[in-house]
Amino acid sequence: MTSGQFHSVPLASVKADREGRQRRELEDIPILAESINRLGLIQPIVVTRGLDLVAGERRLEACRSLGWTHIPAQYTDELDEAGLRAIELEENIKRSQLPWQDECRAIHEYYYIRRAEDPGFSQEDLASALGLSQPSISERISVAKELVAGNPRVLEAPRFSTALGITERSAARKDAEALDQLRKVSNIAAPLAEPESILNLDFNEWVKTYDGPKFNFVHCDFPYGIEADSFNQGSASLHGGYVDTARTYELLCESLVSNLKRLTTDSCHFMFWFSMWNYHSTLNYFSEHSDITFDPFPLIWVKSDNVGILPDPQRGPRRIYETAFFGSRGDRKIVHSVSNAYAAPTDRTFHMSVKPEPVLRNFFRMFVDESTLMLDPTAGSGSSLRAAESLNARYVLGLEINNDFCEQANRALKNARILRRPK
Repeated sequence: MTSGQFHSVPLASVKADREGRQRRELEDIPILAESINRLGLIQPIVVTRGLDLVAGERRLEACRSLGWTHIPAQYTDELDEAGLRAIELEENIKRSQLPWQDECRAIHEYYYIRRAEDPGFSQEDLASALGLSQPSISERISVAKELVAGNPRVLEAPRFSTALGITERSAARKDAEALDQLRKVSNIAAPLAEPESILNLDFNEWVKTYDGPKFNFVHCDFPYGIEADSFNQGSASLHGGYVDTARTYELLCESLVSNLKRLTTDSCHFMFWFSMWNYHSTLNYFSEHSDITFDPFPLIWVKSDNVGILPDPQRGPRRIYETAFFGSRGDRKIVHSVSNAYAAPTDRTFHMSVKPEPVLRNFFRMFVDESTLMLDPTAGSGSSLRAAESLNARYVLGLEINNDFCEQANRALKNARILRRPK
């Protein structure tokens, strides 16, 4: 709702019916004020022509605390139908004694109206707009989806807590059903009997027709698009080649984003390796074109054997670390908290860009447990699948376009499974 005509109105003239409008205390006003002081007021308040406040009381109070005399505003009669509906929903959510069913539906509808305006609008943004916590928002959206789908047990639940419990158990059953379907699709009797978990396929083509069960963890180690296959350092040519152009990277990112709903559950973790050359462009691309929320502070693998590219020995240091974003669709909780940096030596058993199992196992502790259904679209050496299975992932599937890499990775995965079998 940041498009349209804005007006500067006297802040002291804006009237807010505090008792009649809100059911919650105005929280974190100093934090919001500090943000507005640094970045400006991104979203104007909404008022009637008579300057009665319709939406934006926290913003109003934050600007008052900063000593502003005027504040950007939009008039209700200048907003389109979608904007007015969003305001109505926002204010209804904040009113007292709203039934939990109506609150969940309103939050759900409001979220998707805002996302239609701005694809980068996240659940964190929604929580800030409504004065709720992000986990609370996620829970209500999850329950709302069951209400919209007509789940009779959720519809008949006497309390929100009961409906949430039913929703969470329903999600767990869906995960179990997804695993059964995956095994049927792959003709799998049991994980240790699986002949191939890494398929010799091009992700860009495979994903166009994929209609199987959805994954709740996606690990991406796409070619970085930095021409690494042509580097003289690191003996790249001796470890097998793969195309590493900028367009290769872009196509893989586009394939992932365009097929998120086909591939992943609404609540899903991501770990995405990238080059620092592409830090901003990658973060911006996923923010603008998907509902994946990546933490801007990356995970870092420090190469303890001091192996890395030395761009200019006379002007700069050797680069001995690699970085990965981590994030999620929805509010998927992590399993364990770990440090965001891990030191380990390089591994070039298969090819030049292997991510060592110890590194992946350390970071995967945040994402992987017995409920994990993992996809790796460019599996390479298969180290990610071996790391995930060592943490008891329920199912793993990898794709690898290079036939030699694929065969080597499947052999290594099979050997790892044999070593883990009870003696």
